[in-house]
Amino acid sequence: MLNKISNLKLVLGLVLLGLVYLAVTYFDSSKSEELEKQLVAIDTAQVTAIDIISGEQTVKLTRDGQQWLVELQTGKKVSAESSKVKELLDQLIDIRPDRLAAKDQSKWGDYKVDSTGTALRVAEGETITLDMVIGQSGSTSYLRLADEQEVYASDRFMGLNNKDQINHYRDNTFVKMNTDSLMTIAFNYAGDSSFQLVNQQGSWSFEDGSAADSIKVLAYIRKLDLRYSDNFSEQDGSSLGTSLAEIEISSQNHQPVSIYAYQDLADSVIYQSSLNKESYYADGKLGQEYFVGKSAFMSDTE
Repeated sequence: MLNKISNLKLVLGLVLLGLVYLAVTYFDSSKSEELEKQLVAIDTAQVTAIDIISGEQTVKLTRDGQQWLVELQTGKKVSAESSKVKELLDQLIDIRPDRLAAKDQSKWGDYKVDSTGTALRVAEGETITLDMVIGQSGSTSYLRLADEQEVYASDRFMGLNNKDQINHYRDNTFVKMNTDSLMTIAFNYAGDSSFQLVNQQGSWSFEDGSAADSIKVLAYIRKLDLRYSDNFSEQDGSSLGTSLAEIEISSQNHQPVSIYAYQDLADSVIYQSSLNKESYYADGKLGQEYFVGKSAFMSDTE
């Protein structure tokens, strides 16, 4: 009799374990299936526009052929840094939710996926292929498709990392040159302070033939290889008039490059490069680095 009771308990125990296993398996399967939902389905090669709306600021990115443009607050469109747009699109197609954070709108405010979140819209031609609201809390991003109730959490998608500023996506190249074949660097200043550096078979001298300090010249040339600046001015150039000073750089195998210094209406100095004519920079460091006097290239022993 005791053996029968023991066997019955064993059978009931096995049945119970089986039910628990089936329940857990079903739950995990449902959860896995739920989280395998593809939140982002865009063809990055076909994307023509991206809008990022955060608070009162809207970042509008549009594709013009192979070039991306970003719209300034004035409505003017200027070149965007294509690599940064590509980085954004790559982040979007890699989004993988880790868990379901909420099933209805009762938690939208907690996860900032309501009007307080960042709205992101992606268009392919005339069709909106992604309309999402993103909230951020620490290292966790909360994601909600605009036409759905559910909120998903992702610890791997880092949101926009405050990259929703217009200037972040602008082409911030000030100077980018191949300096291997430089021939002359002319510093055109007011009065009689202008001078030139001339490359004579690898040896740099001033226009009067006197030798320049080669180490100092090469240090200056290195600044022409690549220089960025995020200190954009909202000047459009129409009120700047004639430049205060200009640096003309000529190369043997490339088009000449010019760097300009202007005085704006507020008596501030604004800088521009012919390599990025649509952008003006309110960056005093550019003046310190590039608009130097003749003594900057003279030997310390002179």
